Amino acid sequence: MQLYTLRQRAERDFAGALREAAEAGYDAIELAGLHGEAADSVRRDLDALGLGAFAAHVPWERFEADLDGVLAELSALGCEFAVVPSVPGRLHDVAAAADIAAALNGWAARCAEASLRFAYHNHAFELELGAREGATLLELLLSATDPAVVGFELDAYWAAVAGADPVALLERHAGRVPLLHVKDLAPDGGDAPVGEGVLVWPELLAAADRAGVEWLVVEQDHPRDPAADAATSFRNLTRFTS
Repeated sequence: MQLYTLRQRAERDFAGALREAAEAGYDAIELAGLHGEAADSVRRDLDALGLGAFAAHVPWERFEADLDGVLAELSALGCEFAVVPSVPGRLHDVAAAADIAAALNGWAARCAEASLRFAYHNHAFELELGAREGATLLELLLSATDPAVVGFELDAYWAAVAGADPVALLERHAGRVPLLHVKDLAPDGGDAPVGEGVLVWPELLAAADRAGVEWLVVEQDHPRDPAADAATSFRNLTRFTS
């Protein structure tokens, strides 16, 4: 589970949010900030619950300002992946892609030196910008980054919102997508628990398996009931993958 799903609980009771994730059935989480908690304290809570923090979303600004601190924190947490979750305000057009890609390449190389893997997570705009010109921003970033060190965390929901086919994206970029964010597309365009919307999960999950996806990461930006929705996603994913 991406812990952003439980962010309101995490803001007031981080250890309680971790317990909710474990109670919903998850044995691994992707962090989205520590909400003021120290990395060693979070690691103790994770270990006590039998949870692993396999990845963490780290804001662009933290990579820029304190890369050494980011690497130390993720190492203390036991993370395998460092993920840039977005680049707010920086990608107004495709002309910015080269500068963004250069930064991603540099940070990924430093992560590799620290035995961390690196990935970039998409939203809808990367698949919308440049689409009329024939090369989306996501495609430009993929072509301008080093596949040996820069992976991508494809968000199936945001791809669908942008009008792209997540199955086709997985097939086109097999081997570059170790992480897949799974949340469903509700008929009204909002997000929904896996299996409760319109995405065809058996087809999508089969494509993920063929593409070499290593982690299916449940996330909802706007859950109706965060803990209950996360549990529903877990149950449905278990059914789809059994």
